[in-house]
Formats: sequence, structure tokens, C-alpha cells
Amino acid sequence: MQSGKIKHWNHEKGYGFIDVDNQDEDVFFHISKVSLAEQIAVGRRVYFTSSRNDKNQLRATKVTSAVLSIEPDTEPNTPRQMPNNSKRDNHSRLSNRNHQNTRQNSSRNKRSLGSTLFSLIAIIAVAVYFFADLGSTLSQYTSDNTSQVATTGTTTTSITGDAQVDKTIALIQQGGPYPYPNKDGTTFYNREGRLPAQSQGYYREYTVPTPGVSHRGARRIVTGGRPPTVYYLTVDHYDSFQKLEVH
Repeated sequence: MQSGKIKHWNHEKGYGFIDVDNQDEDVFFHISKVSLAEQIAVGRRVYFTSSRNDKNQLRATKVTSAVLSIEPDTEPNTPRQMPNNSKRDNHSRLSNRNHQNTRQNSSRNKRSLGSTLFSLIAIIAVAVYFFADLGSTLSQYTSDNTSQVATTGTTTTSITGDAQVDKTIALIQQGGPYPYPNKDGTTFYNREGRLPAQSQGYYREYTVPTPGVSHRGARRIVTGGRPPTVYYLTVDHYDSFQKLEVH
């Protein structure tokens, strides 16, 4: 079972995308596959299983708010009493009873071991997410204090009038360093179909930091071509795009 955060949710159409932990490709999910105790919202952490469809697209088969629910042991512990007719019958019933108790104890031990293993997996998943997020934060801090978007041969030119957007464009043109190295420069799949259709790998996305926000926010620059020949800006998490004139 994988984990991640909901990065996009279309309430009217009943579908969205999950930003998967430690994976570049997002996962599509439909409301029919969701079983959450709380309302679906962007930024909410979820756990899910997924598979690829006939178009090789990742789609969630189940989305929940917990790693796994363990059903309680409902097997009876008291063996059924049988009439005592003979020594042979007594011996047979006692043997069957001991065998049944052995199976019940074995089943309980297996369930206890399974519960322990799943708890350990959940702890490891939380630790991996925490350290990955910490690494991204440290990387962003280092980039902000060492880059200043003014490296050798690169100057910041006002293109949009937004300092963070212009800074991101300059970073793309000079090849980094980026505030989120595990996410910036990854393939943008254009699943919403807002941009002109191109072959897979043509589009790349980059984070535009939002002042006062501690996470990635909703602003992105999507480039086309390698090296980039076209630039698009979205400020509402891929719902709409504005083409930028970058030279």
C-alpha cells in the first residue's frame, strides 16, 4: 500500500490526483474508489493501492485514510461439548479439541505477528515521509541562500513582474538548483488536457514558491521541449494556464 497527498480534486466531476511519496508520477483516483472518514480535500494524506489501465496510466483501486484495518478475532475459544460414550470417543474428542486449540492459537499468533508488521510498516512510511520533507525544506533553504538567482552568466530579467515566477524561469534556464529537487523537472503528463497534446516527456513542471506558504503551493511553470521552447504558468494547480513570452 502506497501513501501520498491529494494534489488536485475536481468536486463537480468526482476525480482527482494523488502526489505519491517518493514517486514522480501522480496517481489518478475516482470518488467511487474513495473510503475516507473525512471530506476529500487538497493536501489531505491518504493511503491507496493502484494499478495501470490499458493505456499504461496509474489509477487508484482503493483510497483510504488508514494503512489497513485488522478485523478482530471472532473465532470461538470454547470447544463444543460432546456426549461421553466410551474411552475411545473421549480420547478422540480430546485429541480433536487439542488440535482445534492448537489451530486457534496458531491463528491468533499469526494475526498478532501481522498486526505488528503492519504497525512497523506504518511507522517506517511516516519516517520516510518526514525525512523526505525535511530534505526538501533544507534544499530549498540552501537554494535560497546560495543561489539568489544570480549565478555566473545569468541575470534575473523581469518577465512577468512576479519575483518568484521570474526567479523560477531563471533557474530553469540555468539548470537549477531547484527548491524541490525530487519534484522539479519531472514529467508533466497533461492529464487534464489543458495544454496542446504532445508526446510523453515533452512537458516538464517546476515549482513556483508562494510567499508565506510552507508547502509547494499551487503555482507551477510547465515547459515544453528540451531545451524548453515554450513556457506556461498555472496558479491554480493545473486548472488553467497562461502562456509566457520567454526569450
